[in-house]
Amino acid sequence: MDEDLLHSARSLNLPLSSAARARLEQDDAQLVRASQHGDREAFALLVQRYQRRVFNMILRMLQDYEEACEITQEAFLAAWQGLPTFRGEARFPTWLYRIAYNCCLRQLEQRRRDKALQNAMQEQQLLDEAGGQRCQAESTLEARDRQALVREQLEALPTKYRIVLVLRHLQEMTYEEMAEILMMPIGTIKTHLFRARNLLKERLQAQRQADSQKAEVTNALQ
Repeated sequence: MDEDLLHSARSLNLPLSSAARARLEQDDAQLVRASQHGDREAFALLVQRYQRRVFNMILRMLQDYEEACEITQEAFLAAWQGLPTFRGEARFPTWLYRIAYNCCLRQLEQRRRDKALQNAMQEQQLLDEAGGQRCQAESTLEARDRQALVREQLEALPTKYRIVLVLRHLQEMTYEEMAEILMMPIGTIKTHLFRARNLLKERLQAQRQADSQKAEVTNALQ
């Protein structure tokens, strides 16, 4: 499964030797110190230790597999390059998640810029081709099971709400860890979580109601 996810030691050109297995029980601090002295094998072990959780967090934020693979690699490369500045004020995984989070924010901002440019070009094309008339496409709702519906509505939440739900409920982080990663007060984290849960609940209820009404109309027409 690690290979399917990106799976960093090879992607980052950090080969592991047979002796690496003997180091698997080393704690993060030992591996970080070795990595800071240029030990690429030690860093490869850190990559293997955290790649799955980092990838999953990034995937939840970006909702795009290929982008998540690229940003995961970018995050670990940034961590490798930033190791000389790591002083241990935070735990290594917290520091790593913060790097990954910032990489995601940059990617989302780039995506917004690209989308705005694409929309402007498409709008101009429609105006040119249709003489200013708007084209509307009708969408149909398909049946969804609960898990798919929750995932869809989670991904539609604003980033600041989606990330706190992901970190708290999917990554199972404490409020303290979340505050370090997001660089927010714990009170703000709890407020975001409260609003995120309520917003997700409202959207789920609205979607179920819409699906139910559509089903009733469809049955009436049959």
